Amino acid sequence: MDEMVAALIAKNESLAERVRQLEELLVAEWHPPVEWGLTPTESRLVGALMKRELATKSYLMSVLYSDRMEEPEEKIVDVLVCKIRRKLQLHGVAIETVWGQGYRLKDRENRA
Repeated sequence: MDEMVAALIAKNESLAERVRQLEELLVAEWHPPVEWGLTPTESRLVGALMKRELATKSYLMSVLYSDRMEEPEEKIVDVLVCKIRRKLQLHGVAIETVWGQGYRLKDRENRA
């Protein structure tokens, strides 16, 4: 029995490390300035946008809700982006919609 418990603990630690590595690939590790007023979920979404040239809704849903048994509707991404846009526009950061594809951060030199 002790061997089985030890094996399960080792497997759990291995899986936890793998999850950490995968999350590192999905989302940029960053901490937004406090004055931006982003929630943890909003910060995670912006981190995902920072990690990719173009982020599809399904990618963003995976980043935000892959740990839940039931995911919310994909429309939640649009709602979050709308809220984040209002907060970030005050700081010169824009999220661009690429119609039919997803979202991306628009650089400040307007080279979209």
